[in-house]
Amino acid sequence: MHDCFISYSHQDTKIAVAVQSILEQNGIRCWIDFRDATPGVDYAASIVRAIKSSIVFVLVLSQNSTTSVHVLNEINSAVNAGITVLPFKVDKSELNDSMEYYLGRTHWMDALTPPLEEHILKLADTIRLYKDKATSDSDFTQKQKTSTQGRSAPCRMLKYQDLLALGYTSSSIALQLVENDYINCNGIGLENEGTAQQWEEYLQDNSETFQYLVNESNKIVGDWSIVALSKEAFNMAKNGELLEADIDIDKTEMICFPGMYHGYILTCSILPEYRNMKNYNVLVESFLIQLEEYAENGIYFKNWCMNVFSKEVEALVKQLGFKYLTNNKVFGKIYFCDFLPLPNLPIYQKHPTLVERYQNAGI
Repeated sequence: MHDCFISYSHQDTKIAVAVQSILEQNGIRCWIDFRDATPGVDYAASIVRAIKSSIVFVLVLSQNSTTSVHVLNEINSAVNAGITVLPFKVDKSELNDSMEYYLGRTHWMDALTPPLEEHILKLADTIRLYKDKATSDSDFTQKQKTSTQGRSAPCRMLKYQDLLALGYTSSSIALQLVENDYINCNGIGLENEGTAQQWEEYLQDNSETFQYLVNESNKIVGDWSIVALSKEAFNMAKNGELLEADIDIDKTEMICFPGMYHGYILTCSILPEYRNMKNYNVLVESFLIQLEEYAENGIYFKNWCMNVFSKEVEALVKQLGFKYLTNNKVFGKIYFCDFLPLPNLPIYQKHPTLVERYQNAGI
């Protein structure tokens, strides 16, 4: 465990390095990306892990950091993990709406007047207080973590409007989904994942194609999402040539009119501590019920394709009748399934109405 994670815009690297150097000279163990992040495709996942294993989250707050997508993603991870955020304000910039959402009620330390070192020393004193508290509470904290691992309390599926009613925003949903994907899929990167902003825009326009598994605290711990691809884009996906970040309006079709569609599963995953048979059943059942609702309105999927990033999801899609085709050109394995007719598998036989409608659609 590190004492603090340092979040900053790379335009403020000199300030961040000064913070890291002086804190470490004063006994504060720091995690900073240029030195400690895992290089390569595991970069984003290593950042999420580092945030969650730190006692405090130090934010170099500036005009540059308030407009940084990566900094905002890191703040979201810290807040969701319950890590104390300590903003270290180095200029007179104002918080934008996204930062205001997370930091509006957070007290920050001003470091506007020179010398900078004096402010960093005060920051070190503050971090020591949190460090001492974390040390004294360590036994209790470990017991709490142990008691919540693999919890058996029931999870449930919610839709977009349900989350909004609970206080989520499209931005906070998108940020949570991106963070979950980085936790679930070691090796995933921006090329495959896309940004939280891309996800936010898509889920706002296609809210009915997402469903979310939430725990008893209403945290998103799993989800599935789908899209209908154009024939050309679907063939690209089957050949491993399509990246999730490249899926835009020109490659998709609105799932709203009766007809046959080419389906692509964007996500289907559950956080590690919630992976059990019951939760996977809840996730899959909600997906099949949605397909049944589509079929009732004359909307059918001729076939499905998915880029699979983890062994758990690979095992799951095989149970749904998907077959391996090829590797994605950047990362992942491409799985494919014909849906006309539906695969003759027990999981579908539990939904006789769905089976009957697809049989009739194939005539």
